[in-house]
Amino acid sequence: MDPGLYPGDLMVATAESFPTVFYRALALLLPGRESIPAAFFVLYVATMAATFAGVYRIGRWAGGPAAGALAVLIAVPVRIGLAGEALYRPAFSHSHLASALVIWAKAWFLEGRRLLPLLVLSLGAYNHLLYSVYALVPMLLAVWWERRVAGRNRTLRLLAAAALPLLPLAVWAAAHGTPMTAEWLDLLRLRSSHHSFPSAFLSDLPEAAGLLALGALAVSALAAERRRLVAFFVVGTAILFVIGTVFTEWVPIKAVLQFQPHRSWRFLMVLLQAVIAAGIVNGWREGGMGRAVAVITGTIVFVPGLEVLLPVAVALHAATGRPAAAPWARLAAAAVLVLVGRWGAHAPTVEFLGDLLPRLAAPLVMGAAALAAAVAVGRELDGRPRRVLAAVAAAGTLLWAGPQAYAMARVRWEGGGWREAQDWARRSTPKDAVFLTPPREAGFRVFSERTVVGEWKDGTQQYFDDAFVREWGARMQALRGDAYAALSDDELLDLAARYRASYIVLPARPIRPGLVPVYRAKGFAIYRALRTSG
Repeated sequence: MDPGLYPGDLMVATAESFPTVFYRALALLLPGRESIPAAFFVLYVATMAATFAGVYRIGRWAGGPAAGALAVLIAVPVRIGLAGEALYRPAFSHSHLASALVIWAKAWFLEGRRLLPLLVLSLGAYNHLLYSVYALVPMLLAVWWERRVAGRNRTLRLLAAAALPLLPLAVWAAAHGTPMTAEWLDLLRLRSSHHSFPSAFLSDLPEAAGLLALGALAVSALAAERRRLVAFFVVGTAILFVIGTVFTEWVPIKAVLQFQPHRSWRFLMVLLQAVIAAGIVNGWREGGMGRAVAVITGTIVFVPGLEVLLPVAVALHAATGRPAAAPWARLAAAAVLVLVGRWGAHAPTVEFLGDLLPRLAAPLVMGAAALAAAVAVGRELDGRPRRVLAAVAAAGTLLWAGPQAYAMARVRWEGGGWREAQDWARRSTPKDAVFLTPPREAGFRVFSERTVVGEWKDGTQQYFDDAFVREWGARMQALRGDAYAALSDDELLDLAARYRASYIVLPARPIRPGLVPVYRAKGFAIYRALRTSG
């Protein structure tokens, strides 16, 4: 939006290699930099609403409205799965839009549509290529399987809808590709192994296996056509996992490492949770032992930290769950319990509940609950009362709940010493100033609008820009990571001179008598990259 900002910033310069149109489009649409926080908040709310609505549709497909509501409840807590993936995070990026689109495409596909979800994914690839391809693989398997019923012409049209929009992106990617070097691979292992290498998340595999086993028990109760669709998504994800494991751990191929196939788990996890929600609802309706098993299972899959107890839920469902799962599913669940040898590697935790209960009593939550109650009552009415309640709920959301939520969210980024140091930098230094900052702290650029030497979080850009990674790695080594604050004044000044930094950001304590202070407050101090005259 302002080409005069961030001159010489190593990470910002990689923007041309970042394969998304989202930020360029946003820059064209927004009136100015001041509107960015509000725009991100609105987009976050909108994409999360779309995400949960899509989760509801998938749950409803699996087991009706009650299963849809339970699937949403299970999806609300942020939980980290395989490859460091979560359904969402409490900070907006283009991936939130991509995730919502993929989930809706999956819901449409499960409900019987074909052309619309394929087009949404192929065109959505220009926002987030990886997420789109993760979902396209199982969908194309299903399309190919259905070719005899759909007919040759329709199948070809569907395949073209999925593939043709991707061709320009594929040409662009091929033109920007470069050979993999040993240095690139070593730095990828150092910075992003949790996304690209299965050996980095082996300890999480038992919990994923437990979720798969529980999903298999629940899916056996679905109609044959629905079981088949779930199977395509499981098989498609398994294919991605096999390719991802073979060509990362054993025979590393750069394109596969950049593709990060194991991150496809997030979208299979959503489907498994929806099917499990349907199984829980069915068990509750059975009453007796089925209801008891449903309550235990629901608690385990809802509360983050209790995933280690998934084998308990699997064993209960396989042995005593009602309605009884199909024999093949029960035998598969038993095999998982026996073959997975790392159960109990983590202890169960319930910190989530301790954090959740005070938040539920917040005025905003109570107000949102009141608005939801008004909507629920309105759905039972007709005519003018229904319209009046709809108008009240809409007005309350737009005029009260929305502004309240925005005011609360602003506290996260507008308070604290890190933000105040950035504000000072923006107000008090020239646009071409360069800052040496603690590498493990993230985001100094955002509100300072100034170039930084480098941050650890910048390293994810190596997936998209080969020229970046060597210099980034050298800078991280020079900045010493967590030991940055322990560098001597002379070492910091040498680094500042090496990278042409005019300011050095450090913890406020201890005071550095060998440097020239220009700012100190709330945990951080900023020094001129000059030696004191004394």
